[in-house]
Amino acid sequence: MIKDAESLPECNVKLFMRHSIRFDNPINGDYTQLLLTPEGIELARKMGSSIDRPLGECAASPVKRCVQTVKCIAEGINGNYDSGWKTRKVHEYKAFGTLLGDPGPEESGGVGWNKYFHYLQTGNIEGSRGITLEMEATPVLDGIFSFNGSPGTLDIICSHDSHVVILASALFNLRTGLDGHSWCRYTEGLFLYGTRDDFTAVWRGQTKHFHNYLC
Repeated sequence: MIKDAESLPECNVKLFMRHSIRFDNPINGDYTQLLLTPEGIELARKMGSSIDRPLGECAASPVKRCVQTVKCIAEGINGNYDSGWKTRKVHEYKAFGTLLGDPGPEESGGVGWNKYFHYLQTGNIEGSRGITLEMEATPVLDGIFSFNGSPGTLDIICSHDSHVVILASALFNLRTGLDGHSWCRYTEGLFLYGTRDDFTAVWRGQTKHFHNYLC
């Protein structure tokens, strides 16, 4: 991501990223309460210290660890670039925390985590129970471009690995397979700039332009 960031133009850029390192899976299956570990807090703050442009808008999934990640990034921002951002509200956007399909455990009636994303990526509509990759990606893109920071600023939008994988799959043909290889890492994300109907995306050293994509 550092090399990707170095290639970005001096316009408003949006970073759509996964939250930082969280605690292990809960016994009761309630992932919504999982917060960042001390290591995760430090990683997010370190990420903030590397930002070298003023911050624009900030948004996140309503799930606590995503909001926490954004706030920790803000805590690490160099004083030359914070622009009062540390006191701004983190906009919580539902589409960054929900999915149309059910990637939950098969024993609970879901499709299965890795299977669900594999089916989306390969167009297996039967396997994904009628949900397509485009259906999952559209509200994510709509949400990202609903926040409009000023020119030359960086908007931070924090979501989950599922949503970053969906967007990378739709835009860059990411394939994670049934074993989840090439999965999104903690704090990894995509850079996007432009407008909803005419934007450029950057991911893992690749840059692609999109015009009227899923509009």
